Amino acid sequence: MRVFIVVILVALAATVALPQGAGAQSGLAAAKTQLTTAIFHSGELAQRGNAVAASKTHLQHTMNCLEGNKGPNFNPAPGHPCQGQGNGVIPDLQAAQAAGVAGAGRALLFTNAAHTLILTALQSNDVNLVQPYALVISNQLKQAMAALP
Repeated sequence: MRVFIVVILVALAATVALPQGAGAQSGLAAAKTQLTTAIFHSGELAQRGNAVAASKTHLQHTMNCLEGNKGPNFNPAPGHPCQGQGNGVIPDLQAAQAAGVAGAGRALLFTNAAHTLILTALQSNDVNLVQPYALVISNQLKQAMAALP
């Protein structure tokens, strides 16, 4: 009888644990998808042309991807290219880190550095300052991606 109860408890514990692991993995996949989009906006699109407004628009897109639509610096006006891809890179990485996903904490460090750089770059009205920031931001996000399994 005791063996039967132990088997039932183990099976129940495994059932409860599976959705958490699956959630962490789906959050990780969402973070990677959003990182890919953010890297494209900061590394490619923000580098094109010589209009500061266009560069800043793509950095705002990057910010929107990092924070998600509940973030304090989220601005819906220029658009949200990561809509439907996840909850934001930062919230998704925080959830993955809390779930013990390897590399999530390291990726979060690089992502937070990029976030800080975006805040600085968005204050400038000189394309010759904004675009180099965008390149560094993109490189930080690439490092974040590389840290993930």
